Amino acid sequence: MQRTHMTLDQASLNQPLIVRAVHAFKAPSEWVHWLEDIGFIAGEHAMILKRPLISGGALVVRIGLSTFALHPEEAACVEVTALI
Repeated sequence: MQRTHMTLDQASLNQPLIVRAVHAFKAPSEWVHWLEDIGFIAGEHAMILKRPLISGGALVVRIGLSTFALHPEEAACVEVTALI
């Protein structure tokens, strides 16, 4: 099984993912805690369910059994492994 590492904002629609880590590369450091608090923790399954129609709009993301809307800048903080 091939595995591809990327950030959540780079993943394809409906692609099964596993969260590897959360980083605040170009974002406020408190985003790391907020993303972890809502479920983006290492080992959790994730998937992008919907991409925005306009640039800068929110992504609809499934994490575990929950669904959230994340801006691309927030999703770029989540490092994932794609299961292809």
